[in-house]
Amino acid sequence: MRQKPRQKKPRHFESSQRGNSWRYSVLTLMCGAILVTGFFFAGKLHFSSMDYGIRNSRLRKQLDELESEKRRLLLAREVSLSPAELIKSARKIGFTQADEVPDIAKLLPAAESVKPKTANTAVPVIQKTVISKPVEPAKTAATAKPGNVVERQAKGGSDDRGKKARS
Repeated sequence: MRQKPRQKKPRHFESSQRGNSWRYSVLTLMCGAILVTGFFFAGKLHFSSMDYGIRNSRLRKQLDELESEKRRLLLAREVSLSPAELIKSARKIGFTQADEVPDIAKLLPAAESVKPKTANTAVPVIQKTVISKPVEPAKTAATAKPGNVVERQAKGGSDDRGKKARS
């Protein structure tokens, strides 16, 4: 049995198929480009998140170091503010305690030394708890220039009381 030869398809059909293949190839390239762009964005996000993770761990480590340094400094402050340490540092500066006798008083002969007065036991004794230098009292208007009010009254009575009497 002999088969009949097949007839060729018309040419206009082939030309329309070529147009479809061109459209399919452009669509395939666009989908591929979108897919590749998505991979690039995903890679960028991945590596940026890795970078943030590394920075975060570095900052946590620095935070732990700073907290331990803070604890160490607080402990050092508490130790330095203890009474024994304050006395040591005051002695280094040159301060002496009230019950200690200065070296100059030890060198004076006994006849020239002045005997301290004994305090009355009924009066409470004030103990000094802070070592500090004396502070000058603040000056007020009355203590700054006491003759100022008198000069004003003599010049023409610019005092407040003189104004009230005139009215």
